[in-house]
Amino acid sequence: MKIQESIFNLASKHQKLLEFSVIFLLFLGISFEFSGSDVTWAWSNYPFIAVIIILLAIILMLLWIKVERNKMEVFKLSLKENSNNYDKRDLLSRRQQQVYDLIIANKSNKEICEELFIEMSTLKTHINNLYKILEVKNRKELKKEYKNQ
Repeated sequence: MKIQESIFNLASKHQKLLEFSVIFLLFLGISFEFSGSDVTWAWSNYPFIAVIIILLAIILMLLWIKVERNKMEVFKLSLKENSNNYDKRDLLSRRQQQVYDLIIANKSNKEICEELFIEMSTLKTHINNLYKILEVKNRKELKKEYKNQ
């Protein structure tokens, strides 16, 4: 297990070299010789060498794929960690923030409309957008989630 880990770590550090090696070995395995008008496969006298070269390229390619998958997993984890570090309320518009503050202050829809000088339909649109952004379903859940923050 220790040897596998050290190979994996080495491959991770030198991933570009690994990519180049795979491409080089694949081309080497299918290389041709040109002499005059004759074109022959370079390994026609020793086909087992070509098979070994192609197998080595495949092994290195599988290692490269494993390194890429590991990098993607690490990236996904960092995204999850970072996505939890911001406050969703920062995504609210100025007007949605005003509506949010009044909801948290236990104002009714009618009181909010009077204070902000807006129609009830406009208020309901702001509230629905606010719920979507903050990922809550109703006023009770909104207060429960954000009252203490």
